[in-house]
Amino acid sequence: MRIMSSRNKFGRPLVFILLAFTAVGNVFAGVAASWVGNKDGQVRIEMADGSDYGLKLFSDVQGVYYDKSKHQIEGSAYVSVFQVSPSNPGKPEGFCGAGSEVWLYVYKVAGTNLSEQTRVLVSSCLRSISMNSQNSGEDTQDADFSSVQWHAQGFSIEWFENVDAAGRSLSSTKYVLRDNVFLPLEVLNKESPNE
Repeated sequence: MRIMSSRNKFGRPLVFILLAFTAVGNVFAGVAASWVGNKDGQVRIEMADGSDYGLKLFSDVQGVYYDKSKHQIEGSAYVSVFQVSPSNPGKPEGFCGAGSEVWLYVYKVAGTNLSEQTRVLVSSCLRSISMNSQNSGEDTQDADFSSVQWHAQGFSIEWFENVDAAGRSLSSTKYVLRDNVFLPLEVLNKESPNE
């Protein structure tokens, strides 16, 4: 009986410690991006280094999520901004009425301005496109853009659902900077039935 009681005495604090580490790990695993709503066709984004930039938006864009970090590639700095628009604003009760279309815009820092380099549709109710990080089941998944990862040559996107031009399922797409252009390199899903 004493053995069981001492095991329970040490077991409870251990369980609480493990639960605390799990909770802290989950908080840092899916850090949400910053949100700025569209105000009269413009937003102002503030970067981690203290710089800020104004962006003009189309009237249908609700706002933007953005990564506060600047990413260095070949001696230039790049910023990623995710523009969010309703999928079917004319028919809110219809197909994808509550859905959204999210475009990743990559801008090159040019002094006090941002110059658009590329844009990629990363989430779409209408086209059934989504990233892994936005399919976690977490309450904050809509603001989790961790499927977009920057690296020394560009950035990559891990897909939950997307297809190439031939209709084959994609696992990821890597965008590599070549002559000031981000070129896509698609990686097919190993379980794609159309290979």
